[in-house]
Amino acid sequence: MNRADFWCRVMGWLQIGGAIAVGAAIYAAWALIFGWIIMDDPGFFAVIKWTIIFIFAFPPFLSGLLAIAFADRVEQAREGKRDEQHVFLRVVTALAGLWSAGVVGFVGLSLPPIGFFSLLGIATALIAVMGADWTADLFASAKGTA
Repeated sequence: MNRADFWCRVMGWLQIGGAIAVGAAIYAAWALIFGWIIMDDPGFFAVIKWTIIFIFAFPPFLSGLLAIAFADRVEQAREGKRDEQHVFLRVVTALAGLWSAGVVGFVGLSLPPIGFFSLLGIATALIAVMGADWTADLFASAKGTA
């Protein structure tokens, strides 16, 4: 299979799945560590828990969503609708990929690279920078070669 839009979607769904898994793991670890403590006002600690989940899980989730949205533009380019730049989507997707990889931060929130998912974030930023036309041609079969 050589469709670039398919691989953009795979990359996006992997990031979304990873973000959900990280969020669920943080939620489960919080329940395991602090679940046995009886608190009169657990509101403050609930805010802390959801802030930690947001910091760790939202960047790859956003990057995955935007990679899936960008895959539609790649599919359109593959089918012949070319030379449309989609500048806003490209910039936001590239920044979300870099945020997911821990390269840039947002409002002071940034994480160091965490292995495989940081590579997916860098790949998302790369396809966004190169554009839909280039990405559509990336896995295209070579036509006219002797």
